[in-house]
Amino acid sequence: MSNKKNGYSIKKIADLIGVSKMKVYRAITRNHYKEQYKVGQTLYFDETVKNLLEKELKEVSVTEDHNTEQKDYLVDELKDRVQSQQEQIVKLTRLLDQSQQLQLMAENKIKQLENKMTDEQDRKDSVEEPVQTSNVDNTVAKAERGFWSRLFKR
Repeated sequence: MSNKKNGYSIKKIADLIGVSKMKVYRAITRNHYKEQYKVGQTLYFDETVKNLLEKELKEVSVTEDHNTEQKDYLVDELKDRVQSQQEQIVKLTRLLDQSQQLQLMAENKIKQLENKMTDEQDRKDSVEEPVQTSNVDNTVAKAERGFWSRLFKR
């Protein structure tokens, strides 16, 4: 009877180590540990099996904790990168918007200057038209002179 009090069930070993019952069961079957005794369907193991399982599963747990820390660090780094890239996208979008506004303003200014030049050219042409008609009158007067007088210009 004293043997039965010293045994550890799979559940008790799992609780002591801080892992799931399934991990303990898999470690027992993988290492072919034999139970000390069996009550109903519950298997009980002695102190040495418990210590071996504890050593094996705690090493795995420490490695998993270290991996978890590395993964957490990596996740934090990636979050920081994503955040900085989002800020960069916002900044570039703002700069693109400003550039487009400046381009539109420049195009409007060019159109205004072209319209102003066209208006000035139209005004110039309207002022020059009467001068051209007087030139046409002079040409007509010269054409009315005779052939010989045009040939021997006086």
